[in-house]
Amino acid sequence: MSLLRSRIPTSKRWMEIEMKTQSQKLIKNILDKYGITSVYHFTDEANLETIEKYGLQSLKNIFRLNIDVKHFGAEELSHNLDQRKGLDQYVHLAFIQDHPMYYVAKQRGNLKNPVWLEIDSSILFEDDTLFCDKVANQTNANIFGIDKITRYIDFDAMIYERDFNTKKEARKAEIMALNLINPNKIKGVTYGK
Repeated sequence: MSLLRSRIPTSKRWMEIEMKTQSQKLIKNILDKYGITSVYHFTDEANLETIEKYGLQSLKNIFRLNIDVKHFGAEELSHNLDQRKGLDQYVHLAFIQDHPMYYVAKQRGNLKNPVWLEIDSSILFEDDTLFCDKVANQTNANIFGIDKITRYIDFDAMIYERDFNTKKEARKAEIMALNLINPNKIKGVTYGK
């Protein structure tokens, strides 16, 4: 009897499962509404070989596994901030290919031959995935789970605003996947502008 009882979710656990299911349905509807079928990560073409071999790894894993990254998109200061805040254990992704940090990385010369990796949007629904309404290591950044995505992310501004500078902060929204993204989640590569 106790074995059977342990397999039956408690009412609290059942409610958690139901809330998660409802949140996922809501997010899927939002993604459909805005035509988001993939999410993105920018990098340099020179890094594609190691990404194919190891997957898309977090900064923490890159250092731990001693992966040879040819060109980082971010500066050392950004890496230090990520490490201080514990954000180095996440792979940082964007909802759109028009992410302001891509242009910053290009301007600084961090990326010699920039590319965008197209990632399957199922990564959004993994339990450990987090979201942020701006660059995550920025002061006053709101980091949250999928259930709060509509509260903090302005999808209208991110997707529909044509003036790049008007709603730049909304375009900085991030997705953070814990530890790594396996190569089988990478749908394709688009060469940068």
